[in-house]
Amino acid sequence: MFFDVYILTFLPLMCRKEGQQTQEEVQKRNLRDELEERERKHFSSKDKSYVDERDRRKSSGLLLEGSKRDEDKIVPREIDADDSDVELKSDDESDDDDDDDDTEALMAELERIKKERAEDRLRKERQQAEEEAKMKEAELMRGNPLINMNNSGSFNVKRRWDDDVVFKNQARGETKTPKRFINDTIRSDFHRKFLHRYMK
Repeated sequence: MFFDVYILTFLPLMCRKEGQQTQEEVQKRNLRDELEERERKHFSSKDKSYVDERDRRKSSGLLLEGSKRDEDKIVPREIDADDSDVELKSDDESDDDDDDDDTEALMAELERIKKERAEDRLRKERQQAEEEAKMKEAELMRGNPLINMNNSGSFNVKRRWDDDVVFKNQARGETKTPKRFINDTIRSDFHRKFLHRYMK
């Protein structure tokens, strides 16, 4: 056979060798640094001032990053934290606090009611789905004549829908005359019937 010669080439598993960009090699490499290095070489070969400008941008970027880190460490405080002349809370503020507490209690109650209604709805949906599944299974069991032997006593074939038609098998007794082909239009069967029908 033609393929017997080539069958030996299909046996060994071809694997990538060193330097053929395997996944492990690609993961070990830092592609971003390589790209930046190639860009730097390319642009430095075109323009000598590019290297100085890039170094300047890098150093300013590091300075900006350092300042951002310091800002993140600063914890904001209230403006009047060290003032000694802080006014005591009045009755109006305590009433507002009571209103806030009442509002929070009402919101918690509302959330609890919503959760209960959602649980009830889910429970009802589950019950309805279970009932539908049971009904469907029972209907399938009733529809299968092999499982439901006691209801269907006979295995007679059902009558066709057109068994009791009045004009059944009417065309069987008629003998069809064989069609003839006549090249002359005046002597054809159609022309003769036409003349017989309309020219009596």
